[in-house]
Amino acid sequence: MRGFVWGVVLAAGLAVSGAAFAQSTDGGLREVLPAGVRPVAYDLHLVPDADHLTFKGEVKITVDVAAPSTQVTLNADHLVFDRAIVDGDTAPAAVSLDTKLQRATLAFAKPIGAGRHVLTIAYHGDIGKTTLGFFAMDYDTAAGKRRTLATNFEPASERDFMPSWDEPGLKANFTLTVDAPEALLPVSNMPIASSEKLGGGLARTHFQTSPKMATYLIYFGLGDWERITTEVDGTTVGVVVPRGETEKGRYALGEAAKLLHFYNGWFGTKYPLPKLDLIAAPGEIQGGSMENWGAIFYSGEHLLFDPKFSTESDRQLVFLVVSHEMAHQWFGDLVTMAWWDNLWLNEGFARWMQTKAAVELHPEWRTGLQAMAIYDGGKRADAGAGTHPIVQPVLTAEQADEAFDAITYNKGAAVITMLEAYAGADNFRDGVRRYMKAHAFGNTVDADLWREVQATSGKPILDIERRFTTQAGLPLIHVSEAPSGSGTTIELSTGRFFADGRASEGKATPSWQIPLRVEGARDLLIQSGAEAPEASAHAAPVLVNEGQKTYARVLYTQKDFDGLAARTASFSAIDQLGLLYDAWALGEAGYEPVSNTLEFASALPVDADPIVWRQAVNTLIGIDAAYGDDPRRGAFAAHARRLLKPLAAKIGWDAKPGEDPSISTLRTSLLNALGRFDDAVTIAEARARFAKLLADPSSIDPGQRRTVIAIVARNATATEFDQLAAMVHANPDPLQRQRLLEAMAQVADPVLASRLLDIAIGPDTPAGLAPGLIINVSFSHPDLAWRFMMAHDGKNDIPIDSSTQLRLMPGVASASANPARADELKAWADKRVDPSSQRPVDAAVAAIKSNARFRAERLGPLSDWLAAHPG
Repeated sequence: MRGFVWGVVLAAGLAVSGAAFAQSTDGGLREVLPAGVRPVAYDLHLVPDADHLTFKGEVKITVDVAAPSTQVTLNADHLVFDRAIVDGDTAPAAVSLDTKLQRATLAFAKPIGAGRHVLTIAYHGDIGKTTLGFFAMDYDTAAGKRRTLATNFEPASERDFMPSWDEPGLKANFTLTVDAPEALLPVSNMPIASSEKLGGGLARTHFQTSPKMATYLIYFGLGDWERITTEVDGTTVGVVVPRGETEKGRYALGEAAKLLHFYNGWFGTKYPLPKLDLIAAPGEIQGGSMENWGAIFYSGEHLLFDPKFSTESDRQLVFLVVSHEMAHQWFGDLVTMAWWDNLWLNEGFARWMQTKAAVELHPEWRTGLQAMAIYDGGKRADAGAGTHPIVQPVLTAEQADEAFDAITYNKGAAVITMLEAYAGADNFRDGVRRYMKAHAFGNTVDADLWREVQATSGKPILDIERRFTTQAGLPLIHVSEAPSGSGTTIELSTGRFFADGRASEGKATPSWQIPLRVEGARDLLIQSGAEAPEASAHAAPVLVNEGQKTYARVLYTQKDFDGLAARTASFSAIDQLGLLYDAWALGEAGYEPVSNTLEFASALPVDADPIVWRQAVNTLIGIDAAYGDDPRRGAFAAHARRLLKPLAAKIGWDAKPGEDPSISTLRTSLLNALGRFDDAVTIAEARARFAKLLADPSSIDPGQRRTVIAIVARNATATEFDQLAAMVHANPDPLQRQRLLEAMAQVADPVLASRLLDIAIGPDTPAGLAPGLIINVSFSHPDLAWRFMMAHDGKNDIPIDSSTQLRLMPGVASASANPARADELKAWADKRVDPSSQRPVDAAVAAIKSNARFRAERLGPLSDWLAAHPG
């Protein structure tokens, strides 16, 4: 899940020794291995020691050598080489390590001839406690403590596990043999071929050989697990869970079965492996979940569904993440990008496909509406200082890790949505089918896909896609109108939208071709930089981007916005969402009054789609967060209460039989928001129900339980916080602990928030969860969380790996409105982060400045509007 250039990106040349750098199309030098030796197959014998957190390995690598040489260079990091030989020769190679480039060079006494050879490398290493590479995850159970071993490699951590050619374009077959305790269940990409007992409680397990695959998709896991299975289209689908948790895996198993059948048909290429396992981690893993081919590894919350405690939101989350990772089995695993610059071929498509699958299999969720939040997330990232093209130069492993961001995922999904609408759904699917058949088990760049979609649709897909993916930036469509006879003429012009509206001054607009629908079902293809008049038979104002498929924001005159707001009830739910998202973004940036957002939200009818109302609630929370501790916040909170309480009275606290699933998710958001907005009645009711929960946990249904805990945690007294902490400590279930801790991380009291930060790095926190908890605290207490991180910086007492820390520090700081924080972050990064990998830092600095500017420039006019609208 975590799982840019045009043309072929594989390294050129036949050098065998020394460092190799391939030229990227932007002129930079990409760090790739020398091209003279290429892997054909890996045969690994692994012996892990979970008690001592060490492992031994012996890997036999079949390679093709292009020209005679005495040296072979491959990837290895944090590994100790015990012996390396070629073709059984007794003379071992001399090994030199390059820790910066994460490589090992094997120097042999005599040249290796051109042709096929077998390298045999014996080595050993350590098993980590973070959740990247090869690591252990400890957790509590009713029967005592347990330890799971697992791998998580994307983008470039497989080299911590096995010497290899760790690049996505260098696919090879993989065979694994493992010696491990026979009481534990080993899992890898392929089914178990055979197993024999070794004595002393150990067993040797042999797995079948995989098809050609990229190294980052290799998986090995070992744990006190149980596996439940079903058969779908000739494939065994399994869910692997900690012992005793099988009932929590049944929902995911059922949905995975439906998804596999759907994907087999939609992609037109049957899933090619004999089995597909979905494996639950006892906590959180970096990246959330990982699409290892045939052995997808999920953070617990992304796979486990407990009818006793899980909510409707949990149900939909499990489906979306399962569907996302399963889509990768085609986009990413079967067909893999040639290099990390085309990562969006994996992640943008999987994010888009999770919506496509949900619309097909669960239309009652109206996931197409909910996906508007994904697209808006891409637009927000694209409007900020840290934006970059979807197809971007990636030169190093560190930059590859950076590429897993909202541009790759969310903008990627938004652009694909636009292109599918323009090409036509059937044409688009047929293009994807042709692409899968042409490139199965191979590597591609994005033009390979769009060439096929262009062929099936007969439309200029390649040119449109290239302009949106090789250029950064979000189009801004300006709409103006003039009377024309009995109707109206609208004029459309394009610019570029910036999160700081003033940033556009003096900057040229990228050249886009923009598919666009105007109200009245008129489809246009407009060219940026040129005006596009369009006659309209409608009375002004006219809705532009009807259906919200175009990747753009739309700016109306104030007169036209007021007219559209007056027509709010007549618009479709998706257009209501589009207007709401654009109003808030345009107001934040200073293109129009921020009060337009409140005007539009106030015009929503009580019976508007619950998904629209849920976003209205989230927008109000966003405005509230922007106030921080400003004393003018009270007037805004009062307005939010007046707006939301009629809706809360209508849907109530308790679910009704057969109600729309989106009512359930709205109820949670709405009541939590009223708790945040200091509604005394809501907080009192939550506390009363919390008292019942403490006395008898079975007295509260799952959806209500989480809402009650969230409201009480947000407004917690010291006593209530102690009660919640005791619940965490007493409950061994990692997922239930996680839910409690995530609620506590929203606490408003800074003293209690400081306590939560200490708990986050303590023994009661499930593996991998600490970074998320620290980020959650930063939403309400950014400066407190920053000081906490700085106090622990360099001490290695927070269980996170270095790449996560490089994301966490900017993430924590970015919610601040204190300009001094931006200076401190930049000073930290100058000491700790390579200049080529500071884009997240630059984005965070820009966000801090934007937060400060919002308070200085927007709160005054917003307060004036609130004073003028007291009822």
